[in-house]
Amino acid sequence: MSLTNKAKAYIRKHHKKKSAAEIAEKLNQNKEDVQAYINEISEPLPFKKKAAFYAITLSIPVLFFIILEVVLRGVDYMGNTELFIDPNIPQGEYYMPNPNFAARYFFYTKTIPNPSSDVFLQEKPEDAFRVFAMGGSSAAGYPYGYNGTFSRVVKDMLTDAIPDRKVEVVNVATSAINTYTLFDQVDEILEQKPDAVMIYAGHNEFYGALGVGSNENLGAFPGFVRFYLKLQRFKTFMLLREMIVNSGQWIATTLSDEEPTTGTLMERIISDQSIELNGPEYELAMIQFRSNMEAIVQKFADADVPVYLSTIASNVKDQPPFVSIEEDQNPPADEIYQEATSMYQSGDTTSAKEQFEYAKDLDGLKFRAPSDINKIINSLPASYPNTTLVPVHSAFEEASTDGIIGNSLMLEHLHPNQKGYFLMGKSFAETLLGDLAKQGFASPGGLTTDSYFDEMYISDFDNRIVHHRLRTLKQGFPFVIDGRETPYQFNYEPEGMVDSLAFGVVHKNIRWDAAKVELGNYFQNQGEIDKALLEYKGLIRNQPWNDSPYVFAARMLINQNNFTDAEPYLRKAYELAPREAFITKMLGSIELNKGNAEEAIRFLEESRQINPKDPQMLYNLSGAYGTNREFDKALEIANRVIELNPNYPGIQQWKQQLERILNSRRN
Repeated sequence: MSLTNKAKAYIRKHHKKKSAAEIAEKLNQNKEDVQAYINEISEPLPFKKKAAFYAITLSIPVLFFIILEVVLRGVDYMGNTELFIDPNIPQGEYYMPNPNFAARYFFYTKTIPNPSSDVFLQEKPEDAFRVFAMGGSSAAGYPYGYNGTFSRVVKDMLTDAIPDRKVEVVNVATSAINTYTLFDQVDEILEQKPDAVMIYAGHNEFYGALGVGSNENLGAFPGFVRFYLKLQRFKTFMLLREMIVNSGQWIATTLSDEEPTTGTLMERIISDQSIELNGPEYELAMIQFRSNMEAIVQKFADADVPVYLSTIASNVKDQPPFVSIEEDQNPPADEIYQEATSMYQSGDTTSAKEQFEYAKDLDGLKFRAPSDINKIINSLPASYPNTTLVPVHSAFEEASTDGIIGNSLMLEHLHPNQKGYFLMGKSFAETLLGDLAKQGFASPGGLTTDSYFDEMYISDFDNRIVHHRLRTLKQGFPFVIDGRETPYQFNYEPEGMVDSLAFGVVHKNIRWDAAKVELGNYFQNQGEIDKALLEYKGLIRNQPWNDSPYVFAARMLINQNNFTDAEPYLRKAYELAPREAFITKMLGSIELNKGNAEEAIRFLEESRQINPKDPQMLYNLSGAYGTNREFDKALEIANRVIELNPNYPGIQQWKQQLERILNSRRN
């Protein structure tokens, strides 16, 4: 008789331990039937079935991670971390650097630094000349930001030197990152079809994200870290990374009595404050920097993109070493610095310069790049024909007293002041233009480069922001290492409107652009037109795609009856927003004052379509038709003005004049 399902289940469970006869006796079944079933279930699976079985087994975890990745992307886990995003100004037209892209690199530090707000067209025009700037906080223009960046100076100079090209200079530099991050940016930059790339980097090689002295360190093998950077494009990988980091921090906090690290971004990313010159960590950082820079310039070389690579500068004369290592084969940094200071004061500037550099290199807290970084930078152009050296360090020395870089160009240890950032931009621009001139694309000889300093449009407000950022920086690490000062902002009383808004931008999350508008209105009400105009010019330089600051400037000048200076602002605003009633109305009025009746009618009719009940616009339109000897239309529109506002200044007299003209024609 055939075996029941219950009998088969018993056989499958016991056939390896019991004989067919024992099982048959137990189940009261025929021995031959039991043996036949045992043979059947003991036969090996065919290859195809076995392959399918293993494929299904292995696909289950793969499918799980695919589904998890889709879900994480669907819920936008950790936000968009692509390098470029659409800022919706308007949607689908521009890209800008993503404020959240650095979340890829900071897994222990929750404060994420942001890149600039430079915008560029999603569809690159045929006549475009597109340049990207890469690097750390100095390349990003800290503590100015916005119009203080060297890249804005480059854009100004290129725009004037090659007027037949649409120049786009996009700064993706970000504080606290190093060459690992730069390498990770390359593919996404190449997708945007750059015509050139500028790099100013090297100060963050020890403590920037993934650096050898950073809390974000991943080990001593640049190739492995670069592979890791590819993996962190997956949301699943970032989830696993977050889980591991959070678990590690929880365990460390539970088992340790130490307070969690707080303070500035610089303090939170530091893991080793004493890195000796030529020690193991030092040598590893040099290997890391060279390996990454070679990989970066090679990628750009493969895509035939020129790279403008700059030497870097820091304050050696007026910044003492942060940490002096006593137990080392090298002399203590502070002793060498004191020797350099004595030499300088005695007039031996040549020896002092060497010793100031040496003291900087000996500094155990390596926020300032050691001289070997510049040696590596200087060596790269010889091996990579697409790479041109930009001598920023030499330019800074030439512009410094006795050739020693100090506070005349630097705000603190390594960030330039406005003069320094201008000099950086000038150095890059002149090198770029020199190459373009050789190719017949530019004539840089006609530029008066020093005039571009004023065109940075850095106002008292911007400088006051710098003051508050520096004061905040210097009250903490690394400028205060032993102990911590009471934050000055707790009891600070702002000094006037400018200082109050600057303090708010730094400490109260007031938006920079909103503060500029408020200040412009304030100065205008105070009758300080030049100061108001400077704020609006700064806004325009930072947001050239935005018609609003052009309109603010034009309104103010029109209120001063300065139509000549107002017209360029209105023209640019019209390019950006042709469907704006005020812009078209005022352009029509200006053309009418010039006697250009047909142009006036065109602008005023455009304004009429947008806002048909504006008496001022209609009055001017009536005057334009009258000037153009279209008196019937002029009278019709004049009557419309009277319907809206019978007391509008001059309208009754103008109507009577038109009626007399028309009556004389009829007679």
